[in-house]
Amino acid sequence: MITQRPSSDIYDVIIIGSGPAGLSTAMRLAYNGIAKIAVIESGSLAPSASAQRLSEVTGASDLGMDYFAFHSQRTFGGTSSVWGGWCAVLERRAFELGEWPIDYEEIDRYYPEAAQILRVSADAYLYRESPIASCPGLVYKPFYLSNRVRFGVDYRAWIAEHPQIELIVDQTCVRLEKAGTAITGVLLRNPMDPGYPPLRLMADLFVLACGGLGNPRLLQLSEIATNSPVGRNLMDHPHLYRAARIYLDKEKLQPVLSQHSQVVHALQLSTEYCLEQGLLSFSVAFDLDEIHHKPLLGKTRQLALTDVTIRAEMPPDPDNRITLGKETDRLGQARGHVHFHHNYDRIARHSWQVFSEQLLTSGLGRPASLPSELHINGGGHLMGTTRMGTSESESVVDGNCKVHTTANLFVAGSSVFPAGGAANPTFTIVALALRLGDHLSAVLWRAEDE
Repeated sequence: MITQRPSSDIYDVIIIGSGPAGLSTAMRLAYNGIAKIAVIESGSLAPSASAQRLSEVTGASDLGMDYFAFHSQRTFGGTSSVWGGWCAVLERRAFELGEWPIDYEEIDRYYPEAAQILRVSADAYLYRESPIASCPGLVYKPFYLSNRVRFGVDYRAWIAEHPQIELIVDQTCVRLEKAGTAITGVLLRNPMDPGYPPLRLMADLFVLACGGLGNPRLLQLSEIATNSPVGRNLMDHPHLYRAARIYLDKEKLQPVLSQHSQVVHALQLSTEYCLEQGLLSFSVAFDLDEIHHKPLLGKTRQLALTDVTIRAEMPPDPDNRITLGKETDRLGQARGHVHFHHNYDRIARHSWQVFSEQLLTSGLGRPASLPSELHINGGGHLMGTTRMGTSESESVVDGNCKVHTTANLFVAGSSVFPAGGAANPTFTIVALALRLGDHLSAVLWRAEDE
């Protein structure tokens, strides 16, 4: 059912946000037989300039303020409406270091179902990476391309017809209401008609799925988890498009190259090498269009000359954050105020130097130097602002995505990532949402048994 007016004021689960995280959680809950699920969407079924203005932020950033609003889409389907379709599993590096408080397998086992939802090839999790002969520091780890699933389009009919899910559009959650440690309800207002009386809905469990900026902002507006690092550690994946040209030995690469038609080839520093050297994840995407016969390590070989695009993991930095600003939106709510500086020039140059050394010593290729001036673009991957961890002082949610200081409030999406890796996050966002759906189902079943 899709409506602007809820059919009830009490639900089993209320999910704020209808992007990949929110809808994947709802779909899993419905599959598990949870009877009454409300998904609240601030925007409409189609993009609306009026609703989108609610995502505008103030502040100071290397990427500009419009960038953050664009990647905080308020429409049915959320940021899937601007998603590029790139899928890759998250690297193990951060899990091995204990930066995630859960085992890698807790996410890994949900990738097959996430692939079905995103309509990406099973190769995305079956053939995730391959070692390269005589090159222990590098692996071939491609990106697989989905057909750019738009949740608001591809799953609209399914949502509209499902008897257990109610999608409520044109309603903005302006506050979470709390009594003791429990969330008791949400307060909704219509962004198209700010003067209309607010709605109040109640549920047993609540999920925030409003994105990397929306999740912490709503917690801050509701004065929840005030002693935790809400809004801090904002991360992204800045990209260096066509940053350099390199020669690659096609003969050495041929045994590991994916033959899938929808793939972007990429080399990455291996997890083992990153752990050994204390490095962040680093990925270099390439093409194999131009073939040349050039000498490499004293031998003439068939080499591919290719432009490369660089993605390097950003470390979490508490100074990169979103707080409540002085300006207000049309609903009278404090706008988000972003402070974000990525220091990416230093990160990229150091990682490129290490990557280049591995490329040369293994005989896999011949790298060029990076230009003196780097043109850095954002990846649109807003992560880390409600990070997962074991303590309230250092994180916002626990290993089950529950806000530490509450009994029934959970967070879905990449805002819970304590480390972002070098892989695009959507594949992992959906896998984590499916895991969250199973956990919420178990919580409700236990409550029924009691």
